[in-house]
Amino acid sequence: MDLRLLEAIVAVADERHFRRAAERLGMTQPPLSARIQRAEAELGVQVFERDRSGVHVTDAGRVVVERARGILAGSAALTEVAAGLRRGVAGTVRIAAVGSAFYAALPRLLEQVRAELPEVELAVAELETPALVDSIRRGDHDLGFVRPPVGFGLQARTVWAEPLVAAVHESHPRADDGRIDLAELVRERVLFFPRESGPGYWDRVAGLFAQADAPLQPTAIADHVTSLLGLVAMRLGVTVVPATARHLALPGVRYLAITPTAQLPLAVVSGSDHPRAAVAAVLARIPEAVLTPEG
Repeated sequence: MDLRLLEAIVAVADERHFRRAAERLGMTQPPLSARIQRAEAELGVQVFERDRSGVHVTDAGRVVVERARGILAGSAALTEVAAGLRRGVAGTVRIAAVGSAFYAALPRLLEQVRAELPEVELAVAELETPALVDSIRRGDHDLGFVRPPVGFGLQARTVWAEPLVAAVHESHPRADDGRIDLAELVRERVLFFPRESGPGYWDRVAGLFAQADAPLQPTAIADHVTSLLGLVAMRLGVTVVPATARHLALPGVRYLAITPTAQLPLAVVSGSDHPRAAVAAVLARIPEAVLTPEG
């Protein structure tokens, strides 16, 4: 049914007077009477009774008026939602991120998004780099947070950088020093993950080791940073992690600044030059590169 007919029904029910209802709707009385007649004809129900004392809502009409109010409210809400979707202040944005981005980067980077876009739902999932990049390319996720580089075909912007630190067991000779020289670190039993799991991260650590003319040759492999730290806690070796891994606070694990160190960046990536409105709105509120003070 034409919403204008429902508006007419509600206006007459509220005003109990055709002239006042017509003025409320910004029209004259004859067209309003015609709308009411058309609405009653379409519904097959008499909504109003008219007599010398005025206009009265019938028993059946009360049900119609109540439903009409609900439909009009729903229509107004839908219109508001659609406007929000067009402006990018409503909708769902699907985000994928590598595990280490959850330690501190994501909460900080998405803080402004949550404050300024409360009606945008952020659906966040953890993926390893290869799966994340594939997901962005397929369009399964709108945005990704990954250690660059990310390859061709994706739009990438560095939004975070933090120092690499060494994670050692508390019994390590340098555990209380808070710092370890790179030349000493490269002689340790190094634990790390396969390069294919995170090539950007791997290459940063390999580049750090190259400063000491040493190859990155892990003595043990684990798939995730948390697993590597678990191996460190078991005294099986040392590893190199983002400084914000300190937030994990695993018992028996200490974090040491590396001299000299290197920065591990994080980029936000998308698969389109022209993302939909909500995605563009989120991107616009993710700040430029943040260098954490931790080191």
